[in-house]
Amino acid sequence: MNIQQLEYALLVQKTASFSRAAFQSKLTQSAISQQIRSLEEEIGFPLFDRQSKPIRPTVDGQLFLEKANEIALGINQLKEFAATLSEEVKGAITVGIIPTLSPYLTPLFIGNLKKEYPDLNLNVREMVTADIIRGLMNRELNAGILATPIKTKLKLQFEAIFYEKFYLYVSPRNTYFNQSELPLELVHDQNLWLLKEGNCFSDQVSNLCGLAPELNETIPIHYTSNSIDSLRRIVDQTDGITFLPELATLNVPSEQEECIKEIEGAPRVREISLVYLKNEPKLHLAQSLVKLIKESVPKKMLTCDKKSLVKAEIVV
Repeated sequence: MNIQQLEYALLVQKTASFSRAAFQSKLTQSAISQQIRSLEEEIGFPLFDRQSKPIRPTVDGQLFLEKANEIALGINQLKEFAATLSEEVKGAITVGIIPTLSPYLTPLFIGNLKKEYPDLNLNVREMVTADIIRGLMNRELNAGILATPIKTKLKLQFEAIFYEKFYLYVSPRNTYFNQSELPLELVHDQNLWLLKEGNCFSDQVSNLCGLAPELNETIPIHYTSNSIDSLRRIVDQTDGITFLPELATLNVPSEQEECIKEIEGAPRVREISLVYLKNEPKLHLAQSLVKLIKESVPKKMLTCDKKSLVKAEIVV
């Protein structure tokens, strides 16, 4: 028995297919089948019910694979821990970033990434909050960057990175376009465009405005999207209003900058944080990324002084 055989068996379990596992391993199907057959002969029982479609573990196989997963994870963590002892920012890391942040944040630091950390291989996945948490728990992600605070009973660690201000984006056709700032009370009576429910930014906007669920019933058109830019383009063609996070305002064309309006009163912000599991072996890589992000965003975003923090209602 060797770790490679265990990893092949775990891949078959994950893909529920010998052919897909072989493809992902860049082996022939017969080669990966032979490896698992050899493992089964050694342990004395079959790991998979080969008659089922899709392939699934036997009862004993399920128990064995649970332990095998612990061992494989431990070995990977040991390898990664050894890499941290040199304190080099080297290796691969996969990070999930929420859709209302990733398109605006990633371009800010990506140019300096290779200059600062030439041996760091970063894989960014644009994912909603629930999928980021699921990816962390399944060990598909090393870290996530999302809006906090969130409600959870899971053993997650959070590290605040910066605070992003909320702005209004107002159509030139809107009655209040010529005002430099607007009270939130006016938003209730306007043609308001929001992201889909369950998106953390949408939830924070609802909290910010005190929007009731029945407000949706008064909106004649429902547009389900996770894209802030899509909503901004709709507002451009209507007399509506939408909300923008601070980094998204940096991408607004100069001829449309007058559409960006301050919200009256104390600045309302969302907290952006790094999230990870307590025993994450690549935490030093994630924290190196955080350092680069803090150097890339406007300095005024690094503190929450004299700002009102808007909470999300995400529960995971």
